Amino acid sequence: GVPVNSRVSSKIQQLLNTLKRPKRPPLKEFFVDDFEELLEVQQPDPNQPKPEGNQMNVLKGEPLGVVTNWPPSLLAALQRWGTTQPKAPCLTALDTTGKATYTLTYG
Repeated sequence: GVPVNSRVSSKIQQLLNTLKRPKRPPLKEFFVDDFEELLEVQQPDPNQPKPEGNQMNVLKGEPLGVVTNWPPSLLAALQRWGTTQPKAPCLTALDTTGKATYTLTYG
């Protein structure tokens, strides 16, 4: 026989429902096991646009000379040349017209 204010009850119920919910979603929601999909060979879409333009080829530079004091590894070579010539170009990327777009320096 005690009168109950339904407004307070609903707020308390809402608070209880909020507290019952997990704080973080379970890990299985973050990770999807798509191993079977990776094993399937996907067929190319017949409506996919075809590539245009000429095929790109690798340019061959001048042959390397025989040097007796070469560094033992690529990292050692980068370290050596980076300290002796810090602003020298190390790598250059070309666009389709042959113009240099990006140049990476040793320093």
